[in-house]
Amino acid sequence: MEIGVVRRDGRGDAFFDGAAADRLVIKRCGGCASWYAPDANECPACGGELGWATASGRATLISWAISHGRPPGDGPVPPPVLALVELREGPWLHSRLIGADRADLREGLPLRAHFEHPEEGESYLVFRPESSGRTDHFSGDRPREEPRS
Repeated sequence: MEIGVVRRDGRGDAFFDGAAADRLVIKRCGGCASWYAPDANECPACGGELGWATASGRATLISWAISHGRPPGDGPVPPPVLALVELREGPWLHSRLIGADRADLREGLPLRAHFEHPEEGESYLVFRPESSGRTDHFSGDRPREEPRS
C-alpha cells in the first residue's frame, strides 16, 4: 500500500530531520521531563515548554488493523498492518508495522523504530518486531536532548 508522498508542513521539521538521520525525535517537557508525541504543543502535566529530544526507538504493540484493499494490477501484495504503538518513553503513535508475520501479532509485541527513505518526499517512521532478526540503522537507544528550534 502506497502512503503517498510525505511532505513537511513546517511544524515538525525536527521530526523529519531526525527521520532522515534514522533517529526518532519526539517532544519532551523541559520542566517535568515528560515525553509527548511530535504534534504536542504544550505540556499538560506542568505547562512547561516542549522541546525536541531523541527517543529510544523501542515500543510495544498496543493494537493493530490489517488494511485489506484491492491489489495492484501486477499481482497481490500483503495488506499493510496499521499499528498503535506505545513508545518506551510513554507516548502512543500510529504507524505502519513492517516485517511482521501476521500470525505473530499480539498485544505487547516488542517493536523497534525503522525509517523508510523514499526517492521523493520525506523519510518516515515505521515499526518492525524486535525479533525480526534485521539489524536496523536506527541510532536511538539512549534518549537525548535535541537543540531547541
